[in-house]
Amino acid sequence: MKPNITFHFVIAVIIYVANFLTFPTLALAGKPSSFSSVKEFFEKIGGYSESNGTLKILSLSPLHIQLSPVVVKEDFPETIENEVRRALVDGIYRSFIHTNVNQIVVTAVPLEIDFSTKERRYVIGYKRTISKSRKEALDLVKRYLRVSSFSDLITDFKVGDMVFSDQWTKEFKRLYYNDQGPPGLVRFVGELAK
Repeated sequence: MKPNITFHFVIAVIIYVANFLTFPTLALAGKPSSFSSVKEFFEKIGGYSESNGTLKILSLSPLHIQLSPVVVKEDFPETIENEVRRALVDGIYRSFIHTNVNQIVVTAVPLEIDFSTKERRYVIGYKRTISKSRKEALDLVKRYLRVSSFSDLITDFKVGDMVFSDQWTKEFKRLYYNDQGPPGLVRFVGELAK
């Protein structure tokens, strides 16, 4: 079985490339997919999996998960730090969007893979943990975006005849990346960690 990361990477590349092509691309309002657990969401469409070491359920009560973005030794420290930040945002916001959890603790620690030797190791020096309630997370995002609920943070994109569900909205990408407008990922995660 191939890791979910490969599938999600390919989908992300398709969506990225589609932004520059001449297909008609349309953002559609869609209802978020709903899952009975955080594990089910991340295993099915969230890009992290227990089978490849990128998802760990550390505790059920309180819910504490570990997400491990895949990095390579040659990555710049800033790239690794941003992958960790995005994993924290994914863990918190995807959990509240797609499940009914009310409180979550997310630890992000990158998983370094050497593709030539197949060696894998967690890079503990970049490890970060954030705990948030549903209310705290929604209140924070409302400070930056005009939203009323978590479902306002995602959309479906239609590219030609294909529909990609549960994608971050253009507005939310300002919080998820550093190059999409203010406030940017670094500032947003700084606020999220308070």
